[in-house]
Amino acid sequence: MAAKNHCLIMPDAEPEEVINQLVGAGFGASGQRCMALSVAVFVGDSYGMINGLVQKASKLKVGAGVEDGVDICPIAYKEVKYISNHF
Repeated sequence: MAAKNHCLIMPDAEPEEVINQLVGAGFGASGQRCMALSVAVFVGDSYGMINGLVQKASKLKVGAGVEDGVDICPIAYKEVKYISNHF
């Protein structure tokens, strides 16, 4: 529903914990949940955590959700056909 959930990251936050939480909040369930994090505001020196966040996120495996080890899967496939009278 186009929610914009924000997170403020303060300079004294634990970097590894922040990175793990941001990856989970932003990419968990392929980002398709009502409380998925869509905006992160890095305050002061916390801006330096962005590189770690990018590195961790770039290691996520994208693929079919039925495959082992997949972290992010598409929410719809081109092959899916919807029958309008079922809705």
